[in-house]
Amino acid sequence: MTEILITSSALILALLALRKLFRNTLSRRMQYALWGLVLLRLLVPVSLPAVDFSVLTAAKPVEQTVTRRITARPVYVPVARAPLAEHPAAPDRAPEHAEISEGESVWVAETDQTAVQYRRLSVRTVLAGIWTAGIGVSAVFLLTVNVRCWLRLCRVRRPWTVEGCPLPVYLVETGLSSPCLFGLFRPAVYLTPAALVSPQRTRHVLAHEMTHARHLDHLWTLLRGVCLAVYWFDPLVWIASAAARTDCELACDEGTLARLDEGERIPYGQTLLSLIPVRRTGSPMLAATTMAAG
Repeated sequence: MTEILITSSALILALLALRKLFRNTLSRRMQYALWGLVLLRLLVPVSLPAVDFSVLTAAKPVEQTVTRRITARPVYVPVARAPLAEHPAAPDRAPEHAEISEGESVWVAETDQTAVQYRRLSVRTVLAGIWTAGIGVSAVFLLTVNVRCWLRLCRVRRPWTVEGCPLPVYLVETGLSSPCLFGLFRPAVYLTPAALVSPQRTRHVLAHEMTHARHLDHLWTLLRGVCLAVYWFDPLVWIASAAARTDCELACDEGTLARLDEGERIPYGQTLLSLIPVRRTGSPMLAATTMAAG
């Protein structure tokens, strides 16, 4: 776990720097593809091969110091309470003075009538429990956000016929901030009334969402949500997710423009400006390719 946090943090910082320095040199699709390295590092728990010098070897003294201090500071957690008469041998002293090992418990007289049972845990165990609980809450939130969105879209969507589009297309008249691609196994394009103002605008939106589908962005968006659920405590992961979401849209625009005629570049940009919401909407855990401002 420590190795993943160290290497992923170094990788995120490096990519943020490269993204800033070579913004006008690297293609948008290349910048977006580099975030796949972060995704791979976060979701594939493998140990990297040892080398003479790396981020891990440089951070080893710090890791050892932190680990030593965490191990040396046990935590005594109250787990039960009972009348003192049931535990007359319970000493009247702090649980820290009891000679017990990790995971063992001791009864201590708290008052003249009450005894409390304390269990000794390491800080590492407590932090692991907090992390696991956070994953559970985040996973429920991830599932809830996407299921609620799917149910709402199913309730208000209306099939829209588009010739030549291989994906299902639906019209959502209310509650959708921008056109999007949504769906895990059977993705569909969801249009807003603003996307149907003119045939040209509709063509641009469909080209944009079809590029998302070719890039499998609906799957990458879901995996970013999984990373946020697992590493909910790491601010760098949240920063990387926001940057990857922006790069996802820019890479999609670049891919769409490559397929459009030269004369449609400016009209396509005008279409984007007319459909991008003024405020950032939706949850970062929502697996939909909603257009992002920036």
